[in-house]
Amino acid sequence: MRKLLFLFISLSSIAACNKTEDIKINNNVPPPDHTIDSSVINIYVNKVYINLLGREPVGSEKSAGLAILRQNNFSEADRKQFVNSLFSKTEYVRNLYNVANNEYLRNLDSMELEQQIYLFNLFLTQPQYAPFYSLIQIELYRLDTLKTVLPKMYAGTMDYREMLSRMTDNYFYDQINMGSENFVVSTYQNFLFRYPSDAELLAGKTMVDGNTATVFLKLGKSKYDYIDIFFNTDDYFEGQVRFIFKKYLFREPSSAEIYFYSNVYKTTNDYKQLESEFFSMDEYAGIQ
Repeated sequence: MRKLLFLFISLSSIAACNKTEDIKINNNVPPPDHTIDSSVINIYVNKVYINLLGREPVGSEKSAGLAILRQNNFSEADRKQFVNSLFSKTEYVRNLYNVANNEYLRNLDSMELEQQIYLFNLFLTQPQYAPFYSLIQIELYRLDTLKTVLPKMYAGTMDYREMLSRMTDNYFYDQINMGSENFVVSTYQNFLFRYPSDAELLAGKTMVDGNTATVFLKLGKSKYDYIDIFFNTDDYFEGQVRFIFKKYLFREPSSAEIYFYSNVYKTTNDYKQLESEFFSMDEYAGIQ
C-alpha cells in the first residue's frame, strides 16, 4: 500500500513538472479588462461637463454618461461618443461663447452692450455729434452684429471661428486694446500666443489703419481685411490648439500635437472635431 502511494505521489510530481503549452485560438477576443478605477471615470464625467457645458451633470446625466463610458471599459471610442453627446445640449453653445467672452471682452454682459447701443443712438440725435455720425453708425453696426453672435451660434449659422472674429471687431475690444498697434499686438498674443515681429507689426498697423499692406502673405487695406486674413491662417488653427492645451492641460502642446490637432481642425473647419479629439485623449482622461 505504501509503495502504491509513493508511486502515485511520484507520478503526480513528474506530471506537475511537465511544461504546459498555450493554445492559440484563432479570432479569439479576450474579455474586456475592467481595471479602470471607477473614480477616474467619475472625475472624467464631471470634468467634461464643467469644461464643455460650464456645469456639473445633474439628474440622470451622470449615470447616462457612465453607461456610455463603460461600454468598452472607458476606451477612447467610448470617450469620443460621450463627448460628442454633449455638443447637442444648449449649454454647450452658451459656454463656448462665455469662455471666449471672458477671454477677449472681459466678460462683457448684455446690459453693457445695450447701454452702449443706447448711447450711440442718443448721439445721433444731437447736432454736436453731426461730424461723427458716419463713425457712430459704423460702431452701431458692429455692436448690432456682436449682438447677433449668440443667436446665430444657437441657430448653427455661425461657427466658432467667425464668433472669434466678431469678438475682435467691435467697440469694446477696441476700448480694451486702444490704437492700431495695440490691436495688432492683442490679436497675436490672444490667438497665436506670441508677439508679432517688427515687420508683422508694421504691416498689421498699416492695414488696420486703412492702407495697403501684406500680412500672412495676403494683401489687404482695412481692419476688416486684417481680421478676415488673420482668422484664415494656419497660425490661427495652431493657436487654437495651443489655447486648448494651455487652458485644460496647463501645458504647451508638442510639435507633433500641434500638427495633428490643428490639422483636424483645419481640414474639418469644425471646432467640435478638435474638442472631440482633445477631450477624449488619455492624458485629459487621467489614464496616462
